[in-house]
Amino acid sequence: MKAPLIPKNETERQYALDKTGLLGCNSETRFNRITRLARHLFSVPVAVISLIDQDRQWFKSCQGLDVKETPRNISFCGHTILVSSPLIIENALKDPRFADNPLVTDSPHIRFYAGVPLHTGEGYRIGTLCLIDTQPRSFSSEQIEMLTDLAATAEELIQADEILVKSCSNLESELLTSRDNLASLVNNMPGVAYRCLADKCWEMLYISPQVEQVCGYTAEELVGSQSICYADLIHPDDAPALEEAVASAVAKSEEWHVEYRIRHRNDTWRWVEGRGKSARDDTHYLEGFIVDITRERQALSQLNRHHEALVLLNDIAFTPFATLDEKIDQALRRARHYLKTDLAIVSQVESDIYTVRWMNALPDIPVKAGQQFILKSTWCQLIFSGVSKEERELFRANVPKSELLNHPCYQAHPLGTYAGIVIEIEGQAFGTLNFSAAHPRPEEFDESEQLFVRLLARWLADTLTNSLNNERLVKLVAQMPGTAYQFRLYTDGRMTFPFSSPKIQELYGITPVQGAVDATPALELIHPDDLEAVSAAIERSALTLEEWQVTYRVWHQKGNYRWIMGQAKPERLMDGSTLWHGYLQDIHEQEVSRLALQYSEARLRGLFEFSPVGIALNDLETGQFIDLNDALILPTGYTRDEFVSLSYWDVTPQKYQPEEEKALSSLKATGRYGPFEKEYIRKDGSRYPVRLQGILSQDQDGRQVIWSLVEDITERRKLDKMKDQFVATVSHELRTPLTSIKGSLGLLSGGVVGPLPDKAQALVSAAERNAQRLSILINDLLDMEKLVAGKMPMNLSVQWLAPLLDEVVESMSGYSERHQVSIQAADDWPSVQVNIDALRLAQALTNLLSNAIKFSPQGETVELRVKPYEDTIEISVCDHGPGIEPAFRAHLFQRFTQADGSDTRKLPGTGLGLAISQEICQQMGGQVGYRDAIDGGANFFIVLPREMS
Repeated sequence: MKAPLIPKNETERQYALDKTGLLGCNSETRFNRITRLARHLFSVPVAVISLIDQDRQWFKSCQGLDVKETPRNISFCGHTILVSSPLIIENALKDPRFADNPLVTDSPHIRFYAGVPLHTGEGYRIGTLCLIDTQPRSFSSEQIEMLTDLAATAEELIQADEILVKSCSNLESELLTSRDNLASLVNNMPGVAYRCLADKCWEMLYISPQVEQVCGYTAEELVGSQSICYADLIHPDDAPALEEAVASAVAKSEEWHVEYRIRHRNDTWRWVEGRGKSARDDTHYLEGFIVDITRERQALSQLNRHHEALVLLNDIAFTPFATLDEKIDQALRRARHYLKTDLAIVSQVESDIYTVRWMNALPDIPVKAGQQFILKSTWCQLIFSGVSKEERELFRANVPKSELLNHPCYQAHPLGTYAGIVIEIEGQAFGTLNFSAAHPRPEEFDESEQLFVRLLARWLADTLTNSLNNERLVKLVAQMPGTAYQFRLYTDGRMTFPFSSPKIQELYGITPVQGAVDATPALELIHPDDLEAVSAAIERSALTLEEWQVTYRVWHQKGNYRWIMGQAKPERLMDGSTLWHGYLQDIHEQEVSRLALQYSEARLRGLFEFSPVGIALNDLETGQFIDLNDALILPTGYTRDEFVSLSYWDVTPQKYQPEEEKALSSLKATGRYGPFEKEYIRKDGSRYPVRLQGILSQDQDGRQVIWSLVEDITERRKLDKMKDQFVATVSHELRTPLTSIKGSLGLLSGGVVGPLPDKAQALVSAAERNAQRLSILINDLLDMEKLVAGKMPMNLSVQWLAPLLDEVVESMSGYSERHQVSIQAADDWPSVQVNIDALRLAQALTNLLSNAIKFSPQGETVELRVKPYEDTIEISVCDHGPGIEPAFRAHLFQRFTQADGSDTRKLPGTGLGLAISQEICQQMGGQVGYRDAIDGGANFFIVLPREMS
């Protein structure tokens, strides 16, 4: 507990308090009236006007407590007088200053406290007007303002007493010296001092000049009833009570204290508080003090109106109704009666369409729910497009006397009264709340009524937001692939689903209503092999309050078990039961796939381990080996642990860096590399050839990795070398006798030995054609050998592509005519340059064109096209023949391979043309490829780097 501090001006403050004369005197009705009003207005059990004395707080007026004072060191009000603003304690148990205060822990068990300091005329804080409740509660800014207004009323009474006491004191001391000083003092008092005769007219003998501020008449007009009698100013309804109070006080020699109304000179009524007593010397007269309390009475009236509005709002908000329509209908009905209007509407505005969503009206009003209007034809368009808060509401009690008289909306739909405000939902304008009447109201919409409309609009916005959110939640839950649920396990073993989404019926075969009664049928559907694990997980989660998560099987109504995944977060309830909030999902397909994948991974692992070809997994960024099989390790001489610890360049000679960089670029661009050949370094330093190809992949953690096939091609290299040597030897050995044979056959065919018989001539021609084919085969073999060995000279130069294409087309014209196939070339080739060996590129193009012509049906066309790109050019040859079978495409560019490899094939060929074309293009920095033609047939293409001119 923190005791209140002593103000620095405590001596002066205590002196000011003592001077008021309030301490120790009897209870006074004027203060009791304020505390009664505060207690009723704010619905609190205790309301107090307290005065902070030296070591106590003394209650000048107290409603709801039987004590008259409490020690100052434990008082709440002792803290309040330390500041000039209100002190609000919404929950004393949560405030370290008061949590262990005896007034909190013991009777009266204070939880809520709201206090406003009371000042003397000189500004000293001598006490408070405070509210006390035994329950925590919050306090709005409007309530604080109302409490402050009540405190101001009490403060004015205190200051009036202070002034009166001070005046009397000064009079007693100064009557001996100067009546002028007394007059000056009275004239400066905020209230009205008077002395009058005890007659029916209250003829004034003296009245202070301040009376003009109260009633508009000067003191001179009232003294002696020169112009008007004071009794004539008193409201007729209040005069009897005033006369009775004065007569009673005179009879008992007591002071009277009465509130009544007097008529102002401008014909308005003002409330005054009259205090006085009778006095006698030679004449019986009355003297006292009159204070204008019109402002306080108006404030009190406004507080009552505020209270009435808040009570009505409370009833609207907390009256139970089953549906949203019922809630809003009763709210509009009660609000319409409160505001005394004919029609109340909640509208929804979308684009420029105004829809009456809910309404309540007098029976003869021709407006129905669901009606739609153009927004600009309604009164609500005046506020719906407003930007500021002030522009989004409008209150007009008398429209014909307002600025709206000439507005188009009045001309189209004349109204007497209109009040409207925009309803916002989630930061967006939804529509309006509006009230209207055919006739003007007799009075303007006061602050309470405007506040009521604003708060009702806020309640409607919250209600509609909650309804919208609930609707969204229901729809979302219904669309969820699984079941959202609550599962409750009671201490006696009972189990229920207090809440479950509709799809629980698909999982467990029970409805949400059935599950809310008993969850046992759901557990009975769990697979016997899984039930023990599920039950154990529930018990463990209930004991530890850890998250429950289990995958298990449930018998499905279709006649099979399905895999279910469940997860939930538990919480312990007050009765000891455990409530889980969770989600159930049918994962049968995923689980079956996972098990199949697990089995497949096991099989693939076996293939990986026992593959005769080396397989490696490397990190793309670092090049480190992540995994590899025995077939990769065996030729290296390393153990597995040794090899895994090596970097990529520990087993790769540096001379292959260009090829490696090219492979890496291909990997990043296309996701794969190779195949290409290089060497690996064994542990003993020796080298062996390998053939590599691979693809780019990604781990589950997002790391990029490379899967590579690493084939030891040592034996293949030996065989290729033997084959190449054999082919070269045979080619050279065949060329000399073949040349002689071709020459002899040419002489015979030319008639050097004379004319030959027809049959002999046919045989010689056939032999000559076969010799020519054999010569082409030998030349192709020799070209292939030179290309593979890198011995074929390549004379590269930058030149225009168009002339070369024209020469190739011209050279193939005779061949195409013999096959009755035409070559379609462009009239104007793209103007591009390439760095090539023109003779060798012509050889490659000739191979592609001759193949296309050879496989095209008679009468068809072979198309030669060129397509330039930013860095490359593509030369394509398209035919309309049978195309390439998918099974053969992987072997297209291998040597000695043909789609028809039988001895009876109809079209001649060596099977080397495409292989030679590929080698030529690769040595010029390009490549050869194949794709199906768009309209059928084959499309071979050459891609070459483009040179910029």
